[in-house]
Amino acid sequence: MGGRVASKAVRSDPAAPTRAPQQRSIDTQQKILDAAVIHFARSGYEGASTRAIAAEAGLQHTLVTYHFKNKEGLWRAAISSLLAEHRAAFEARLTGLRGVDAVTKLRLMNEDFIEFSAANQSFHRMMSHVASSPSGQLDWLVEDYLSDTFEARAELIRAAQAEKRYVAGDPYHLQYLFIGAVTRIFMLAAEVEKIMGRSPLDPAFVAEHTKVCLSLFFRDPPLEAAAPR
Repeated sequence: MGGRVASKAVRSDPAAPTRAPQQRSIDTQQKILDAAVIHFARSGYEGASTRAIAAEAGLQHTLVTYHFKNKEGLWRAAISSLLAEHRAAFEARLTGLRGVDAVTKLRLMNEDFIEFSAANQSFHRMMSHVASSPSGQLDWLVEDYLSDTFEARAELIRAAQAEKRYVAGDPYHLQYLFIGAVTRIFMLAAEVEKIMGRSPLDPAFVAEHTKVCLSLFFRDPPLEAAAPR
């Protein structure tokens, strides 16, 4: 009787035979993407190869071409996997802060960016490679991802500047200055640790770094003019 019940349970799940292969495919793609991020961050688009990435992932090269077709497809998938995480957090933060003043929005979003940067040094190395010279990859990246994000932040910066709560300057220029101030110390983590005796990736250091970076750009509310006697 127990055997008949078990047999019936197996037959009642038509998805069971396909579930394992589907999961294997997902796991394989993730292994390839993880290896691709490492290689593209280290060598850039031109310096990386799909064969080296396959070897890093411990997989056959044919699996790379099967899942991502070519290096271009793999590069886009790799950087998109990182950008998707950042964009999702960015949009969720904007949605959650509806009705909140621009200064608070901008401050919290910048804090999120610093935390993301500390946890994703490979992302900024990939960005540094692709942003350093004109290319089809850069055109695609700007059109599909960067333009909207930069414009959304620029609007918040303008609003904060109007309240004299943010340093003066072109909002786009200021965004690049902020990115540099935030990310460089993480990208030079080994040197920083030797010089300072502390890892910039330590949570306590990241918290201090956040305060310093924000203080460079945000301004205290202006004092109201004293009432005449």
